[in-house]
Amino acid sequence: MTLPRSEAGPAEAEGVTRRVELEAPPAAVWDALTEETLLGEWLADEVEIEAEPGGEIVCRYADGEERRGEVELVEEAERLAWSWWRAGDAGPSRVELILDAVAAGTRLTVVETPAAFATAPSGASGPLLAAAPLTAAPLTAVTWGPPLGRLRAAVRLVLA
Repeated sequence: MTLPRSEAGPAEAEGVTRRVELEAPPAAVWDALTEETLLGEWLADEVEIEAEPGGEIVCRYADGEERRGEVELVEEAERLAWSWWRAGDAGPSRVELILDAVAAGTRLTVVETPAAFATAPSGASGPLLAAAPLTAAPLTAVTWGPPLGRLRAAVRLVLA
């Protein structure tokens, strides 16, 4: 299994935010976020994505679970957003990946917000993946644990 998924339904929380700094330029991190093979290294066991507005994203996990969604926003090497859902969910959640160049490389912010709470920022979209269970806790920057290690490895593959 790759990224842990919440057992709680998305309507039970306002969202979750994670930030991490990666020692790679935004273009390399972007590849790890948009290339199916690299996404399969850290997001889910099998990933299909059409990284364009209106494109489809499908994530399949080893336990047979599947999440499907639609890409909403693509700003190359800057922002990627989609809404996705899994069977039996009360509704979709919205995921947004935001890349910011920093001195050490790239700061990646991942936000996932249940659709009931999602609001599109001026000129674009909102939130991301169940990198951690959705909880009512305040949105804070924390480490991702094992998925972060896999994301770092995927970014290193791009740099190799």
